[in-house]
Order: sequence, then structure tokens, then C-alpha cells
Amino acid sequence: MYDRRVKKLPILAIGFILALLGNVFFTINAYERTRVVSVPDGDSLELKDGRRIRLLGIDAPERGRCMADEARSKLVDLAQGRHVRLKEIVKDDYGRQLAIVIVDGVPLQRALLAAGLARNRSAVSNPYHQVLKDAQEVAKAAKRGIWSDTCRGVSSEKEECTIKGNTRAGKKQYYTPDCPTYDQVIVDTAFGDAWFCSEKEAVNAGFEKASSCR
Repeated sequence: MYDRRVKKLPILAIGFILALLGNVFFTINAYERTRVVSVPDGDSLELKDGRRIRLLGIDAPERGRCMADEARSKLVDLAQGRHVRLKEIVKDDYGRQLAIVIVDGVPLQRALLAAGLARNRSAVSNPYHQVLKDAQEVAKAAKRGIWSDTCRGVSSEKEECTIKGNTRAGKKQYYTPDCPTYDQVIVDTAFGDAWFCSEKEAVNAGFEKASSCR
């Protein structure tokens, strides 16, 4: 009886080692699947497993707009080739995955907002809402990135181009200097606002005159 038990020990040991190696392989494989292989823009990542993840709760400037290149460059520095953790994963109306993306314990969203390279769009129900809100307020106070005079202002660099094109919630409106609210309108070129030299130019760009100007 004793001899039989001794003979079984190597078999049990081999089985244990194989199971352990299997667990290690599974863990490494799962870890590698969430490594960032590409950064398409300032608020999106592509992972090794093929998923494209949009950063939940923020909105970076689209390509061609003020600070768009800087936002993507910042995200490349923060995430390219790194392993990320995904929290609060949801899907939008287009089936895209959105998530709070963590690198070394820090949400990428927070880093981008603090650098002034994105807007906070997080819902109050988001557990990170206050953290993201505070990061944006710091950037705004310091006039960083999209909050700088480079991207936004109340006066145009060209004297003849005084018409303000304003994009909010997908609605494009323009304001002439005689509009009652003209002085309160800020042209934010990081998010689709623009200066125009004539009303015709504004209309051709898809803007319509604001109701407060009529």
C-alpha cells in the first residue's frame, strides 16, 4: 500500500504543475488582451484583443480642431503599449464600448482633463464624476489646452471676421455684433465653433442665425 502511494506522487505533482502552468498562461493571456496597441484619437483606444474603447465621461477635440493633435499625443504618452483596466463599462447607441480606463491606478480621463485636453461629459451617476469635474476646473482656472486663448475667446484675430459661430448640442447658430447676447458668446474652436467674415459664409458652413438676434 505504501509503495503504491509513493508511485502516485510524481503523477500528482505533474498534474499540479500542468494545472499551475495553465493558470499562469490564462492570466498572462488575459493581461495581454487589455494592452493598448493603437490610439486613434484623443479619447479612444484600441486593445490587443481587437476592442475599441472610448473613454467614458469625456470628449476630446475631433481631428482638425484646436488641441486635437495635442490630446492624441498626450493619450499616446499615457497609454500606448500599456496594460489598462476597464471600469464602469457601458455601450452607447452605436454599440461602442465606453469605460473608465485606468493605468497605474489613475483614470486616463482625469489626466486628459487636468491637462485641458478634453471636456468633462460625465454623468452625476458616474462614480468618478466629482474627480473628473475637479480636474476640469483646475485646467479651466489655469487656462490650459482647450481653455486657453489659443482655442477660445470673445474676439477674432481678424478685424473683418466678427461673426461668431456657436455649436451646442449639435445645433449650429451664428451671432452678429448687434445681437443682444453677442458679448457672452465664446468661440470655442476645439469643439466646432468658428469665426466668420460674413453671414453668407456662416450659412454656407451650416450655421443659422440665432433666434435672439432676430
